[in-house]
Amino acid sequence: MSSDIYAIAHIGDFKLFVGEASKLSQKWPPMLVQLNSGTFPHAMLQQVWDIEGGKRHFSFHTKAEIISDQDILGIEEFLAEAAK
Repeated sequence: MSSDIYAIAHIGDFKLFVGEASKLSQKWPPMLVQLNSGTFPHAMLQQVWDIEGGKRHFSFHTKAEIISDQDILGIEEFLAEAAK
C-alpha cells in the first residue's frame, strides 16, 4: 500500500510537523480528534496545539501543495527527505 507525505504547519512560527500516511484523505479528521482531545502521539505537536488554542493556528498540507509552493524555505531539503 502506498503512502503519502503531509505537513501540519504552525502558522506564524514557521514550523512544519511532517508525517507519512496511507489513505491521506482519511488521516486529517482523526488527527484533529486526537489533537483536540489531547491524545496525539507526537508530544511536541500536542503541546504546541494545546498552547496555541487548536486548529485556527495550524494548516494542513499535502506533498503536492508543498511542492507547488516554491517560496517555502527549505523545500529542497524536504523534497530530498521525501524521496528517500
